[in-house]
Amino acid sequence: MKYNVLIIFIIPLFIISCSRDIKDEVFKKPTTPIILISMDGFRWDYFDKTKTPNFDILINNGSKAESLIPVFPTKTFPNHITIVSGNYPQNHGIIANRMYDPIFDEDYYIGQGSKPVLDGKWYEAEPVWVTVEKSGLKAMTMFWPASDAKIMGYRPTEFFEYDGSVKHDDRIRQVLKWLDYPDHKRPSLITLYFSHTDTYGHKYGPNAKETIGAIVEMDRTMGLLIEGLKQRNIFEDVNIILVSDHGMAETHEDSVIFLDDRINLDDVRVVDWTPVGSLIPNTNIELIYDKLKNSSPMLDVYKKGETPERLYYNNHRRIQPITLIAKEHWSISSREYYSSDDHAQGYNGGTHGYDPAYRSMHGIFVGHGPAFKNGYVGKSISSIHLYEMMCKILKIKPATNDGSLDSTIIFLKK
Repeated sequence: MKYNVLIIFIIPLFIISCSRDIKDEVFKKPTTPIILISMDGFRWDYFDKTKTPNFDILINNGSKAESLIPVFPTKTFPNHITIVSGNYPQNHGIIANRMYDPIFDEDYYIGQGSKPVLDGKWYEAEPVWVTVEKSGLKAMTMFWPASDAKIMGYRPTEFFEYDGSVKHDDRIRQVLKWLDYPDHKRPSLITLYFSHTDTYGHKYGPNAKETIGAIVEMDRTMGLLIEGLKQRNIFEDVNIILVSDHGMAETHEDSVIFLDDRINLDDVRVVDWTPVGSLIPNTNIELIYDKLKNSSPMLDVYKKGETPERLYYNNHRRIQPITLIAKEHWSISSREYYSSDDHAQGYNGGTHGYDPAYRSMHGIFVGHGPAFKNGYVGKSISSIHLYEMMCKILKIKPATNDGSLDSTIIFLKK
């Protein structure tokens, strides 16, 4: 397939300019590319909270699921790795944002500059950019959790280590720059990540005016991408997949479960706190478990291997002997932490991590481009199925995964 000949006149008033002069140049299409975009913490109903004209362009002329159902725990890294690998956390290894591996005797934690995040040994399933590269195509990543790590011996052809200070507009410019590459260099897969709605959802809660402002900003940012693609006359020639990793639930300072009211914290190592706690007892496991179970109607307590099967959270060495799961809107803390340095106020906002059965934890899925039906709204789907769908669109063989193409093919054109 070939791109139509297109001429772009460079005008000083362009919001986004091409990264090189493509006047009078003939483009040739690579495999129809995918731009995979994550808007962290963008809840399923955020489209309805304010006017979103640019999101509406994608939705009205593409396909949309009622919601994207995350995997447990509904945290950022477990779900981002699930989206790009099609595996549950117990099969891809990233079972939490913070975890301990007893074989490595090391902790994994997220955050800018995290060394474990960049260490490929933690990742046990093949992300889509590795599948793309192994297939002889090119992947380029403008931030996606773990896309800056060398996984299974592969990295994207071009990538950036995560830097949250990079402006939204600059991220869009980089994506457009990649699409301006000549045919032999142009990527078949591009990823793009924004944390904006998650940041505001945590600080202010999902219904706050500040969070609605963050939704508006993300819509504006999407408009820059759409305009840049239209300027290149390729808006209808790329497949945009817009997702989020999870939703957001309101939290309150008076809805906190204090572990130190129930157990002596010297008797456990708390690997992760809230709203999913991960405990390694220093003493008898049964003793700690007995003290915690039934200690609060707002807290579910499980020994390893006894977590409900629907959560797929039993079969990995990084899942610790006791898992705590707070009910929606509740947090887990200690009285010492809560009462110091105004930490109590920090519980007035929002969080995620809860059971994905809560609708508040659901995210978004929108597909626009030549692969997707126009104006189609389908039922909610699980994020484990997106990897198979992307491989189908790119015409590459997927690695072993937990997903099924049958669940997403309803969004695709025949």
